[in-house]
Amino acid sequence: MLQTQEKPLEQIEEVTSDQSTLKSQGYKAILKNKNFLSLWLAQIFSQIADRVIFVVFVAFIAHTFSTATKYQSWLYIAFTIPAVLLTAIAGVFIDKWNKKYILITTNILRAGLLLTLPFFSSTLFGIYALAFLISSVTQFFVPAEASSIPLMVKKNQLMSANSLFTATMMGSLIFGFVLGDPLINIFGLHNVHKAISAFFLISAVFLVFIKYQPGDGEKEQHKTFSEFIDDFKKGVNYIKGSKVTFNALLKLTALFSIVVMLCILAISISQQLLYPDDPKLGTQKFVYVVAFSGVGMILGAGIVGKFFKNFNKLLTTFIGFSAVGVGLLLLSGIELIPNKILIPVKAYTVWGFYLEAFNLTGRIIYSYAVAAIIGFGCAMAAIPVQTILHTVVPEQIRGKIFGIQFTLLSTASTLPILIAAYASDLLGVTKVLVLIGIPIALFGIWGMFKNIGTMTENQL
Repeated sequence: MLQTQEKPLEQIEEVTSDQSTLKSQGYKAILKNKNFLSLWLAQIFSQIADRVIFVVFVAFIAHTFSTATKYQSWLYIAFTIPAVLLTAIAGVFIDKWNKKYILITTNILRAGLLLTLPFFSSTLFGIYALAFLISSVTQFFVPAEASSIPLMVKKNQLMSANSLFTATMMGSLIFGFVLGDPLINIFGLHNVHKAISAFFLISAVFLVFIKYQPGDGEKEQHKTFSEFIDDFKKGVNYIKGSKVTFNALLKLTALFSIVVMLCILAISISQQLLYPDDPKLGTQKFVYVVAFSGVGMILGAGIVGKFFKNFNKLLTTFIGFSAVGVGLLLLSGIELIPNKILIPVKAYTVWGFYLEAFNLTGRIIYSYAVAAIIGFGCAMAAIPVQTILHTVVPEQIRGKIFGIQFTLLSTASTLPILIAAYASDLLGVTKVLVLIGIPIALFGIWGMFKNIGTMTENQL
């Protein structure tokens, strides 16, 4: 039976004065690691493809069937259901299967499924079914990738590795959505799925070059259903018995809920405050608020990975929560900013990317800047917590724990969407930002004062 005794955190994050050890923690060192480099490059192509799929499916539905929002909402649900239902279950199998083979196989399967789009695209149900199948395969890829990172790098490089993966994830999110339109223009709506399939196959090729040694747990397979259930319970019981893991998962779930709520509130901010004279235009432009929060996350990930490697992880996390809370409060004051045109931008086309003419107002610039601060805070809060999970969770149950983690994150996105949407209509978006921002800022400040005297002490 798996022992759930936790390692002392002073052993987990031991700070050394050995300069050679400190140097090994930077980005340069981990990118020299061929196994990690292959995993990272595979992540880039896989995640970009994963983001572009949604954009292409939305465009396909709009051009073939209807532009009604409800049909796009059903598409989102089709992609989300497998994340809620399957990820925790997939994590149990991941601990028993060769992770390298899982990553390669899931990329090949997604590429193959995408190539079948012409056979599914005659009906809306067919597109939703294909989205469900692709997302189901993805639920095996995600926890397998997360649990592979600690196997590729040294413990003192985990902060840099997680920072790089977080920056890549957010960069892929932004670039993937932006890349959808030019890819459709280049390949055509009915052939662009072939290009996305190629991205998945390129990801699989990079993974082939990883030299992977299977762990002891991967050599044992489930023989009966009861063994599978017992294995799943081990993950749940570990979380219950591990205060460090439980607290880390709570923080990540709360943070993800905040990010999801911000994405929904960004629509109201754009409609009501940035483009009050043309709410329909505001509906199209809200994505830029989200995009700048992603830019902030990329900057935050880079700074955390480079300058906060030996900093107390709890203190870093609470600084991040404080920044998120303060950012939300600053965003609530957007009505105080004059909505005058500051910079007119002309339309232009570069490399297939078309940008229509628009005006940058004081409110738009302010909202983008504050969104970047919020994104920066999210990176500071999330990366240390994810690093702690990678460090404390035993190798033989990482798949289960990360499967449960991603299930919690996916499930946590449902309620905040409903709350944010209804509260924004009922109270107004600025009041909702205040109601969310105050407790988050107070939580972050409380945690900072609690840990301020332990800059390099290792506590969670």
